[in-house]
Amino acid sequence: MDPIWFLLGIVVGAALAWVVLQRLSDRRVAEAEERVAAELAHARAQAADADRAHAETKERLIALQARLQETEALLERQKAELVAAQHRLAALETRLEEALAARARLEAELAEARSSAPGPSAAVRTAPAASVSPPAPAAPETVRASGPAEELRRLEARLAMLPAGSSARALLVKRRAELVARLEQPPVPVAPPPPPAPPLPPAAARPSPPRDDLKLIKGIGPVLEKKLHAMGIETFADLAALSPERVKEIDEAIEFPGRVERERWIEQAKELLARRGPA
Repeated sequence: MDPIWFLLGIVVGAALAWVVLQRLSDRRVAEAEERVAAELAHARAQAADADRAHAETKERLIALQARLQETEALLERQKAELVAAQHRLAALETRLEEALAARARLEAELAEARSSAPGPSAAVRTAPAASVSPPAPAAPETVRASGPAEELRRLEARLAMLPAGSSARALLVKRRAELVARLEQPPVPVAPPPPPAPPLPPAAARPSPPRDDLKLIKGIGPVLEKKLHAMGIETFADLAALSPERVKEIDEAIEFPGRVERERWIEQAKELLARRGPA
């Protein structure tokens, strides 16, 4: 009987060991399944977050592309408006040059008509010397007041022709404010001009350089060339050496403020001088 009980004990022990091992294996498998399920849930959550971030990024990219297209369309419209404004400005400048040329012709015809018409000077010459008195000099205040007033009337006429918002109109409005301020100031008596300096001897006189063709400068026509000659500007070197004060005087003389800087007369003259080389 002892061997039988011994064998029975071995069988019972083996069965108990198998049960214990099976429970341990089941527990480990359950823990592994729980870990795998948790990792899978975490991966699914991360994938969902990535999908949402991808969708948001895609929406932002679509919105940015739409804004870029709108900006490009706006830029194209502004470019078209700028080109149209430049064409209008060029047409206005052409019309202004034509008007200035017509005005110069009319002034020349008027001066010729006045010089050919008989005036009161002949009657004064035939009168006795004792009865002829020298004409009284005009008051300096009246002379000064008539110039800005006439220029102000011309500016008002030109402002009515220019479109609103243009750079030329802004310059003219600034010039009008300066003229109004000058007219509102009390007149200051003008001192008599100093006596003319004695003429230099012929030996000290220097030969003037030959005139350049100022019409080679873009923006200068025959009418503007004559006005520049009248102001003593006859060569490219004279244009290249213009000071800001001199530029302002030219703008007032040609009655179109800002044209010298806008059309780069000084830079064009320097380029022509550099192309010509040293004399």
